[in-house]
Amino acid sequence: MAIKLFISPQVIQQTTILGGNVDIDKFQFCIESVQNTVIEPLLGSELYDKVVLDYKNDTLAGLYLTLFNDFVQPITKFESTAEYIKIAPYKVANGGVFKHSPENAVVVEKDEVESLAQMYRSNAQTYVLRFNKWIGLNNITEYKTSQDEVNASKDISLTAGWFL
Repeated sequence: MAIKLFISPQVIQQTTILGGNVDIDKFQFCIESVQNTVIEPLLGSELYDKVVLDYKNDTLAGLYLTLFNDFVQPITKFESTAEYIKIAPYKVANGGVFKHSPENAVVVEKDEVESLAQMYRSNAQTYVLRFNKWIGLNNITEYKTSQDEVNASKDISLTAGWFL
């Protein structure tokens, strides 16, 4: 069963460094990955499942709609972009792993790619921190730090380094 993406690849192309000429199938899996590896641990399984169901049924409303628009979508957008930036130059094929190098272009050094990806991760982290403040002020019954599946966590850190 295909997963419904929280943000469309077209929106990512229109609002980030990814241009419209980047094939959607090259980064769509990054969106799916972020939904499973960042958003679900942030919300916890119960709230995540509610958001997914309401989003699929187009019934998000009230605090759930605010949660989705103000936190889930921006975090998904920025973290998906960061993930793709780190892997964009590479292609895996039957012959092995290749690094694309177009004519009349300079391949960017790894530390520059890391810096660019980190910029988008920092943007996502900003929304994670805002979410943590917001969830403390809003009572959403499905948000639980202890449950049978994936527990909601306030310890999600998408960036490295010092935090003050």
